[in-house]
Amino acid sequence: MKREASTRASSGADRRNRAGLTLLGLLLAGSGGYGLARGWGVFGDDAAAEPLLSESWRSFVARNENWFWPAAALASLLVAVIALRWLRAQLASAAPRRVDLTHHGDGGTTVVAPTGAAAALARDVERYGGVSRAVARLSGDGDAPEIDLRVHVADSCNVPALRRRIEDDALPRFRRALELDKVDTNIEFRLATPTGPRVS
Repeated sequence: MKREASTRASSGADRRNRAGLTLLGLLLAGSGGYGLARGWGVFGDDAAAEPLLSESWRSFVARNENWFWPAAALASLLVAVIALRWLRAQLASAAPRRVDLTHHGDGGTTVVAPTGAAAALARDVERYGGVSRAVARLSGDGDAPEIDLRVHVADSCNVPALRRRIEDDALPRFRRALELDKVDTNIEFRLATPTGPRVS
């Protein structure tokens, strides 16, 4: 069978998402914590009795209340819509569509569970030297599915050689088992301490 599997370097989109959410969470937690601490008198009774907004801000809102509150409501609605769209995008990427790997032949129908096929690939990769754990997830179209493969390796592992072995050995065997001509593959390597001996 002609080798057509392709690999893509893992992007830093997940890391950027986590960093942005962490920063936003810290800012919101800090603001909320400051408001609670001030209201409880941590900064003194005078500070607890004073409004959080300065006099100039309160005056500005009072002078422009005809348009300020509708604008604030619109801005809040816009932020809520953007947040909802972002959340739906995250949930959609976290829950891939079920892949139909059913094969129809003269002798009957063969049904292959996507989770089982992905787990078999992960177990195959875990046999390689330097690999402590592997996790695979199958998604995409049934005729050309995609594999997300996360490989935990020891710090002494030769990652380029391991990648070549996965591409030249594990992936072609995986395609032959599923009778597929092409499997787009995203391989991500993570450093980890090996949990036991591996067969190289």
